[in-house]
Amino acid sequence: MSDAPEQQPATPPPRADYQRAAQDAMHSAKSAAKDAFATFMKLIYNPVGALPEAYGALAPAQAIGVGAVFAVVAVICLLISGGGVLAMASGGMMSMGFKGFLIGLGTTLGAAAGIAAGSWLSRILCRGQGNLAFDIFIGGAALLPIGLGTLASYLLGVVGIGGPIGQLPMLVGISLMVLVVFTGLARVAGIKEGLASYLVAGVLAAGMLVAYLIGRMLVGILY
Repeated sequence: MSDAPEQQPATPPPRADYQRAAQDAMHSAKSAAKDAFATFMKLIYNPVGALPEAYGALAPAQAIGVGAVFAVVAVICLLISGGGVLAMASGGMMSMGFKGFLIGLGTTLGAAAGIAAGSWLSRILCRGQGNLAFDIFIGGAALLPIGLGTLASYLLGVVGIGGPIGQLPMLVGISLMVLVVFTGLARVAGIKEGLASYLVAGVLAAGMLVAYLIGRMLVGILY
């Protein structure tokens, strides 16, 4: 019988766990981006009619990922263009510099979260169909058009095209945002169209309220 000590199984170094977690996160991000692009290509040609089918083709986890990607893209577009409509929603609190960037980031993400919360509350009160994944999906899908539209108007202004023509992309974005919320409530959540028409204002108001409150909070913290 040997007196040699029993060898304990080697445990992987912590760094290996971090690398594995980073690789998993990267893989999830790539999958979400791929799903988001496929969904965007469906919606760009028919933002209203294709939305129920585009959402129905996603598993709950995919819908959450797509909504998050859409929100991130909208954040980037709005920050590049200086905030656009969401600058007004935050009470004009966005300013230049890193602090202004943080305020703009929080305000824009707050708008997406507020729209998702408004969708959730509407479904609960009206006994609509769907789940939290749907609400997150709508939060991102509603914010994306106004992000892209605001960025397009900003770029037109950079090249000297202003006035009604220059603001047209942003107006299109606002219109599509309204249509996306309405379609989600009426054709996905199954809420009656007449009621859904009025709930759109409440959902968007929730988005503006959360954006405003987060903006005020960040201003108090940073300044």
